[in-house]
Amino acid sequence: MAWRILEEDVSQIEYYTERVKRMVGKVLTGNGITRYERGTYDLVGGEELSDAERDQLLQLCRQRLDAFRERQKGMATTLL
Repeated sequence: MAWRILEEDVSQIEYYTERVKRMVGKVLTGNGITRYERGTYDLVGGEELSDAERDQLLQLCRQRLDAFRERQKGMATTLL
């Protein structure tokens, strides 16, 4: 139940959006992987990817995020 509430908590979504901009985004941009312009991050060289390559990259990112979320859920349930 806590996870369902957290998923809908706009303040938490906004908080973590800002954290990504400051931390992860800063590191990726500093390492030349992304660039930040007009409030959004873009993958450097992303415009050169084919549709299939872009789809594959997005799928890999989603898999990693899903695995991370599952690990976090497991940790949260052990704390309850």
